Amino acid sequence: MESPGYKPSLSEIAYRRIKEMILSLTLAPGSSLTEMGLIDQLGMSRTPIREALYRLQQERFVELTPRKGWFVSEIKLQDIQQLFVIREALEGIATRQATQRTPDHELAVMADKLAALEQGLRDDELNATDAGDEIHTLIFAHADNPYISSIMTLYLDRLQLFHVIAMNLPGRKWQSWLEHRQILAAMQSRDADAAEQAMRQHIRSSLQSILEGLMQQPGFPSPGVRLTPSL
Repeated sequence: MESPGYKPSLSEIAYRRIKEMILSLTLAPGSSLTEMGLIDQLGMSRTPIREALYRLQQERFVELTPRKGWFVSEIKLQDIQQLFVIREALEGIATRQATQRTPDHELAVMADKLAALEQGLRDDELNATDAGDEIHTLIFAHADNPYISSIMTLYLDRLQLFHVIAMNLPGRKWQSWLEHRQILAAMQSRDADAAEQAMRQHIRSSLQSILEGLMQQPGFPSPGVRLTPSL
């Protein structure tokens, strides 16, 4: 959280705006980036744009190719699979631990939130709210394991990109709602085994939806979305 009175630098603003465009898929994977184009789009000088791009390169959101220039990093099946191996293991453990530690009243509040979303999903799934993030946040808050939270924080932005892809798939928000309701029900029953397995199944289901979402990207297969076999 930023302190009161904090004023981000132009480089920080450029970094945030370019990253936001990447995570929202406004800048497609594999697409070319030119400094002049970003200068015109963001209304900034070359220096903060270049600093932002080098920072995003360190985070593997963009790549600099010799004699060709900047590109939004491609999405590769191996990267997704490796991240989701980590995610399934860590969130499964976190859910098991949180099942025994989360207060009843917080679980009840979350159950009410999920119930309130049901009609909205039935009426207009595309614009309905996804409560999944709140449940995952609740689980990490009560897993009482700062190491898990720290590791997951490293990958949250990358996972957000995959989340956008999955949630664009028709029926995915509804399926996600059902999966989170199952996770929450197991937690309310204080059944750690069932809660962990429900979370692991949800992560596997999310991965499948991401792959299906990538298959539906316009122009697929394309250089920007490579579903290559995992090693």
